[in-house]
Amino acid sequence: MANNNGTAQPLIRFNRVKERIMKTNGTGPNRLSRSAAKNVPHRKDERFFSARSDVTKACEDLLHDVRNSAMHEPMIADLVTAVQRVEQSLKDMSPDEPKASSSVRDMGKEVQHLRIAGTWVSATERVLTRLGSSASHEMRDELLEAQNTVMWCVRAQHWDGELTAATTRLQKLVQDAEAHASRVT
Repeated sequence: MANNNGTAQPLIRFNRVKERIMKTNGTGPNRLSRSAAKNVPHRKDERFFSARSDVTKACEDLLHDVRNSAMHEPMIADLVTAVQRVEQSLKDMSPDEPKASSSVRDMGKEVQHLRIAGTWVSATERVLTRLGSSASHEMRDELLEAQNTVMWCVRAQHWDGELTAATTRLQKLVQDAEAHASRVT
């Protein structure tokens, strides 16, 4: 690009374009002010306590569901112990810790994993009762083995990857057993 004198000035236009891009579009906040707004202490604390409240409610709901489920007493005790561990770690956490609210949200995900596991363990008990003596030994053994694997993951605090895989396997077996039970009865 040349000016009126014939000398080349290629970067002037590029710099003007760059200046326009760097400027804000008017009334909206820029990236730095949005980032600073996230770290305002009272908002940070509000997010932490809100997440903590959500996880506490999820724990209470799970405890209620587990205590009123069709599971055997040792399984109920294992799930209650797991929920109590989550509640204790929740009580030990303070909003001053780094990434506290995201840690609390992760605990909420763990509680959801426990809820799903409890649902399918209870469904296993129901389908075994429904099948009674009409279930083959192979089907009964597979269901009990998958159920024990899920409960082992709960006791060992493997609440995400391993528990999800074990629960998925149990879910498939329970669904197959329910289909078999509907054909038999």
